[in-house]
Amino acid sequence: MRILFTPLPYPTHLFQQGPLIWAARTEGHDVRVASQPNLTPTTISLALPAVEVGDGYDFLGAVVNLRGGNKFRPADLEALSPEEMNRLRDERFVPVVELAARMAPDLMSFAERWRPDLIVTDPIVLAAPLVAAALDIPVVRKIWGPDILSGHPLQGQTFDGTERDAWPTGLVELFDRYGVEVRNDYPLRTVDPWPPSLKQIGAPGRLPERYISYNGAGTVPEWVLEAPERPRVCVTCGTTNSVFGSDPNLLPRVVGALARLDIELVVAVNSADRAKLGPLPDNVRIAENLPINLLLPSCETIVNQGGAGSVLTAASLGVPQVLIPETGETPLISHTFADGGAATVLEATADADAIASAVTTVRTDEAVQKAAQKIRDEIAEMPSPAEVVHTLEELTAA
Repeated sequence: MRILFTPLPYPTHLFQQGPLIWAARTEGHDVRVASQPNLTPTTISLALPAVEVGDGYDFLGAVVNLRGGNKFRPADLEALSPEEMNRLRDERFVPVVELAARMAPDLMSFAERWRPDLIVTDPIVLAAPLVAAALDIPVVRKIWGPDILSGHPLQGQTFDGTERDAWPTGLVELFDRYGVEVRNDYPLRTVDPWPPSLKQIGAPGRLPERYISYNGAGTVPEWVLEAPERPRVCVTCGTTNSVFGSDPNLLPRVVGALARLDIELVVAVNSADRAKLGPLPDNVRIAENLPINLLLPSCETIVNQGGAGSVLTAASLGVPQVLIPETGETPLISHTFADGGAATVLEATADADAIASAVTTVRTDEAVQKAAQKIRDEIAEMPSPAEVVHTLEELTAA
């Protein structure tokens, strides 16, 4: 069959869909990846066919601007009138709605001509369920961690007739423009990599999928394959933390705190974050642009920002974690994962002693080690991407 994948136009979101896309191709299905042109180089680097839709809109920049101006506290929200709450809701959804509006014409045109049998979409790409509903194509969501968008528009909730009042005004207008009924239940299933023993959020029609780590292409350095002389600990801050306005002093503070321990510290960063670090002691190694799935099998612990890709990559390898979330959805992901006992969560303001103590604890605590191994084994037992493809075949046939 023909399967159209619609990831959010950011590389890590395509990486999350990659194993399922490859499994679909291996099972003999024809696939296309439709997203904004800025994702095309990454799509092609994964040996996948790209379809460019929705040019001319900087979604990530719009999200950054929105987050930078959103300073509301719960007490502020409680004082707002219903009309003010609706206005705030509409402002909050501007990037998502505008992305849908920009993508919809091109995506509709392509789908009308190519006629996919199934659409698999990132839950933020709301043009996908719009096109799916207009053309009577089954659509499923592919989430990347806990279902943090549960309760937002078009996330597979049961239709209850309140959607027109609950949705942001611009999204209602977009669906009306295409003559598509305003309802949330177009996504039929949710392909979900989050381990089932951990706290579940939403995920209607859940299809569990084993997390297969892919953090981008890279060359495996020889030292990764050698047994370290001291316990190896990884530090990474992901790829979007600095974009979303994280504290530029956090990474140097973490590195400084851990460099004084009797460990080998590997700092996995991009070139922009590398520039934040000055001279480093001999027990600190920089791994610039090295995908962490190539590094973590040799590590005893990882300190990371709580992004879903970093958390699940470490979890799938049984590596205990210290999570220091700052921005976006990372606090929710961090605390939801830490409930399973395989990680500890620190505030971004934690001092050097607290950071060093947390790493020492998760690296040596037997209970944390066992919890990490349990989650690793649980992930390994989840249905493979190939098995999920078979389920999607049955869903489409039905």
